[in-house]
Amino acid sequence: MAIVQISRITQRKGLEEDLPQPLAPAELGWAVDARRLYIGPGTLAEGAPDEHNNVEILTEYSDLLGPNTTYTYQGAAAGYTVQTGPSGGSPVSQSLQSRLDSYAIVTDFGATGDGVTDDTAAINRALYQLFCVQSNVQIRRSLFFPAGNYRITNSIKVPPFCLLYGEGPDSSILNFSVAVWTSTVAYESGTLVKNGATYYRSNGTVPVGTLITDTVYWTVSALPDYVVQTANSAQQTGANIPLATEPQSIEILNMKIQTSEIIDGLLIEDAHDCAITNVNIQGPLTTADLDTAADDIAAVRWASTAGLVCNHITLNNCKFSGFTYGTNTDQQLQSCTISNSKFDTLYQGAYLGGDGSTIGSGATGTRFINNMFDNIYVQGIVFDNVSLNNTNDNIFYDVGNHFLGTTYPASAVIDINTENNVCLGDMFQRTNAYSGTYPRIDLHSTASIATENGEQIQMGTYYRQAGTSTTLVNNTAAAATITTLDATVVRAVRIDYTITRLTTTRTGYFTIVASTDGTGGNLVYNDEGYQNTSTGVTLTATETGSVVSWKYTTTNTGSDATLYYSVTLLA
Repeated sequence: MAIVQISRITQRKGLEEDLPQPLAPAELGWAVDARRLYIGPGTLAEGAPDEHNNVEILTEYSDLLGPNTTYTYQGAAAGYTVQTGPSGGSPVSQSLQSRLDSYAIVTDFGATGDGVTDDTAAINRALYQLFCVQSNVQIRRSLFFPAGNYRITNSIKVPPFCLLYGEGPDSSILNFSVAVWTSTVAYESGTLVKNGATYYRSNGTVPVGTLITDTVYWTVSALPDYVVQTANSAQQTGANIPLATEPQSIEILNMKIQTSEIIDGLLIEDAHDCAITNVNIQGPLTTADLDTAADDIAAVRWASTAGLVCNHITLNNCKFSGFTYGTNTDQQLQSCTISNSKFDTLYQGAYLGGDGSTIGSGATGTRFINNMFDNIYVQGIVFDNVSLNNTNDNIFYDVGNHFLGTTYPASAVIDINTENNVCLGDMFQRTNAYSGTYPRIDLHSTASIATENGEQIQMGTYYRQAGTSTTLVNNTAAAATITTLDATVVRAVRIDYTITRLTTTRTGYFTIVASTDGTGGNLVYNDEGYQNTSTGVTLTATETGSVVSWKYTTTNTGSDATLYYSVTLLA
């Protein structure tokens, strides 16, 4: 197009509110306070669509996203344009800023995830701004942690209604790690460092070359108690939680909570209706440290008050490792569940109660379902002075063997000393041969119920093994052993049995009472039953060194016999 007129460029400057509306056609106006540049729109007579409003020329100080109201979801990957409005011709649009603000990223608040920078303040700031400043539900945006190592040196305080999620436990890591102090770097305010066995926290920005003994910049500090803990709606913890809305409706998923220091992983305090999913809580301890409970740290701790009892908390598809305990509490809990999770490399898997005393009624309704326990120094699960809890369909591998393997049992696998608890469907790598002195499940004669490997049921002091069968070989003149029991553990048994041999059948029960001295000198046994005709089978018992053996002999009929039996005992 030919140039029809060349005009001199005019310009003016001033405060944004003082710029004329409109500027003269093609006149430039610089708003010195807002650092924005405008140009006059021209007149309608000249063909301008709007002659009243200045047109902004975009600069680095312009709001690039705010004016944009043309974002419309299309879903092009589906192969068609998605209808977002009531009709195809009236799509729903929103500003790009609004679209991007529909969720938050922790890096928006200054976190880096580089494994070096202390991200504690940035993460806590994000949580406070999103969930604590106002009660308006529209500000509660989920907080996304892109893959990264988020180094922290103080507790992360998670308020109510918070959703934290990452890109997987091996990708998005909250890593509590304290660096060794050096005078050759500068430190931000609030940074925790260690010098020898002493920890220090910075009082403000610390210049390079500042000595750790300079109390203007450094204060001796203790480690925090937890890497992550639930908080109220003012991001307060402990005794201050009742001052605001209590922790509730919190979700943490697809992340790792990790510590290289001797502190607990996660504290669930005064909380209800929360879910922890696909979270790996990893501590600093190895099997070399875990032959004692001295470090006394737990992957998950609990805290309740009389008015705020932790309830309806679920931990699903998680992993707990490198701590003294997977979870340990003497607090009052109601209906909390740990399921489909892994307890690995721990001194003790789960401990509810505490040395005969608990706070309130202790844990009730706690369920351990479909979990895996492995490399546990002593018990996998302990219910100590707590009731109304259960374990269900868990698998226990190397548990209670002092890390020596399943042929060296050193404690029960599950230990329950209180009535009204249930263990059903749990499976154990520990075999019958190694469960005599240290049983798989020790109910301590309480009125609780348990099953073991699908082959034994316990109800308080009553034990009943599942039925089994064995072949009694024809023409066995020298007494052969059917099964044995340890008289130092079991003093008496009753064995219900049925023998079939061709068309002959005998059914009855065989009772054994061990001797008083282990020699078998006053061993007592009795066989009572009924048969259609003689089976040619004789049942006896002997005792040697406190090992009681149930034995048989058979006549020669040309055919073996089959013995079906179940062992019952009261212990």
